[in-house]
Amino acid sequence: MKNVKLLRSKRGFTLLEILVVVSVISIIASTILLNTNFHRPLSDLKIHASNLGKTLQLLMQEAILEDRNFALSLEPESYMVLEYDGQEWVPSMDKFLLSLQKQHKYSDELIIDGDIISIKKSEKPEPHILILSSGEMSVFEWIIEDRENTLRVKLNSTMLGNITIEGPVETFL
Repeated sequence: MKNVKLLRSKRGFTLLEILVVVSVISIIASTILLNTNFHRPLSDLKIHASNLGKTLQLLMQEAILEDRNFALSLEPESYMVLEYDGQEWVPSMDKFLLSLQKQHKYSDELIIDGDIISIKKSEKPEPHILILSSGEMSVFEWIIEDRENTLRVKLNSTMLGNITIEGPVETFL
């Protein structure tokens, strides 16, 4: 009887005890992570710029494959996809293209051919960045700025639709 009691005291932790401790630690850690605000403006801006670049490249592919002409119309804190119907630029009603249109919290500055384009809300959207079925795109510099966190990123394009992203970098206002 003494041997059995002596063996029990030297055994260590049971598997059940270890699982309970790991479970409790996991629950506490997940609660802390879920209640912590992960506000990462630098990565948010980088993801936004990357998504814009991918959207433009996707529109370029769609234009070439479907022999359609598209344009991006910039408005304050958003952009929309326009389509040329043979006479004028109209907002696209294509369900897929509508899903590409996004609103954002950043300030935009668009430079085409050395001219700063005025980005304003208007009744009839203007085509700013042309994406043509011939495989050509407007050459532009699109500066996106997070003024709250003094960050900016710049998208550049070539006539053949190559998009490069510079930044994000801190700006000094």
